[in-house]
Amino acid sequence: MQWIDRLEQNGYIQIDNFLLHEHAEQLRKKIISVGHFKKWSLLTSPYRPLMNIKDKISTKVIDKRRHIQATQALRRHQFSFSFYRSSNKHAKRHGQTLLHKALGEQVVNLLSDHSLIKGELRDSFFAAYKKGQFISYHTDGSAGKYAFIYQLSSGWQQRFGGQLELYPKKIKFFKHVLTPRFNSLTLLKLSHPMPHSVRLLNNPAHKHRITISGWVE
Repeated sequence: MQWIDRLEQNGYIQIDNFLLHEHAEQLRKKIISVGHFKKWSLLTSPYRPLMNIKDKISTKVIDKRRHIQATQALRRHQFSFSFYRSSNKHAKRHGQTLLHKALGEQVVNLLSDHSLIKGELRDSFFAAYKKGQFISYHTDGSAGKYAFIYQLSSGWQQRFGGQLELYPKKIKFFKHVLTPRFNSLTLLKLSHPMPHSVRLLNNPAHKHRITISGWVE
């Protein structure tokens, strides 16, 4: 198939309309509507928690400081990131795990059907980005054979940021920029390799940049 050839040759592919539109809409609404205080965990790097606060639970004070530290590292051109990931804590209560694993298994089936992988979902999770969050230039190493990013960002505009930036030649000034498109699936061949980043977000609060990401083997 043509998309397989492009994936193997270029190291990445973006597939539009991965799910039926109504199924994608239902999935997005479920993610946004499910309410639980431990549904999301802030991930940042570098991570230097406040020394005088026990860092056992996420607080607004700690999260704000961690985000500032990550942003400062970005300005120094160090590897850094700041975004929210679906939490594994209280997974049975907030019910997100089944949602992102189901999508991950569909990716596994897609690639297994074409003999590209042996058929293992290494990891899957939701990622949500608020204004000012980002992921700087990096590779996923040996996390799996392919990485996947499924977009659930509806009505996205270029000025909101959050574009996925790919560097197929490992040169920072040579890149492909993929704007978040609702119901699109991006696959990255990690042996290519495929360094990538997520551009700094400038989205209004009501615009959710939500993805399902993970790795398959």
